[in-house]
Amino acid sequence: MVMTIEPYARRHQLQRLSGDADQTELDALRTGQAILDQGLYDEAIADAMDDFGHDDTDTKPEWARLDLQQDDAVGGLIEVIEQRERLLDGHYPFRRSGNMLEYRPSDTKVYEFCLLAALTPERDNPELARIFEQVATLLCRRYLGPEGRAEHIGWPRENHPRFREVAERLHKRSGEWHWCPELGLPEDPLPRDAKDEGLDFAAWIHNLDDRPGHLFLLGQCACGDNWPNKLTELNVERLTRWFNPACHVPATRAFCTPFHLTDQNLIDASKRAGIVFDRIRLTLLAETAPTDIKEALAELDLSQYLPDIG
Repeated sequence: MVMTIEPYARRHQLQRLSGDADQTELDALRTGQAILDQGLYDEAIADAMDDFGHDDTDTKPEWARLDLQQDDAVGGLIEVIEQRERLLDGHYPFRRSGNMLEYRPSDTKVYEFCLLAALTPERDNPELARIFEQVATLLCRRYLGPEGRAEHIGWPRENHPRFREVAERLHKRSGEWHWCPELGLPEDPLPRDAKDEGLDFAAWIHNLDDRPGHLFLLGQCACGDNWPNKLTELNVERLTRWFNPACHVPATRAFCTPFHLTDQNLIDASKRAGIVFDRIRLTLLAETAPTDIKEALAELDLSQYLPDIG
């Protein structure tokens, strides 16, 4: 079945509605259930309903036009939630009942964790961004199949090893990425000189004969709502200033975000950042993962970051 792609002209409206759906889901996560249009209240108060406006020649009274805008917005919100239900195919951790959205905990809690990471400014809880990188590293390894391997590289790292140390660990595990800084670069750079060079993780399909020439995914993660500004932050050419040789097969870039990207934004991001793993794809990878991946996710204990249901 070929999926229908949403109209390009609606990309901003649908991405805004995706944020409204997030807010409604967060309310349901906190209390067990939420009114479906709960996430639209702030927009109505802020008079930010322009995306749902009607013809300027409309002669209806102001109150009637506002009612129609609200109806259109609620309809769009339901459309986004129905899309999530369809894409996740039984793994959506909420159930729509009339005008209510009810929370049903998922097995891995990856969807819920991504929801929280997307709605929490990094300055308020930097730990969420760090754990998200680890989740993304693990699930991109799962994406590559049974021979997939991965190494988390992004800063800050547990126990704060320097860039050279994690690079040498990557070399030891893959047989590639030989540490050899260009002339003038420090042999063992301090974090102020090189933290991770925009590389949050490397994942690869390890050849069965253990010889070099693996297929690598080089990953960039972005948790903040400024994620569109980070699509090109990972510069492979800049990264390879520290390695000679780096990898023998040209690497593929990957971009991971806890947001749900609507179709056109997903297409645009894919063109600029490589393979995109948003909340939907990460959740599907987690919920359908083999036992070893689910056990590794369980060790991260994502539930500890979620609010208690009141």
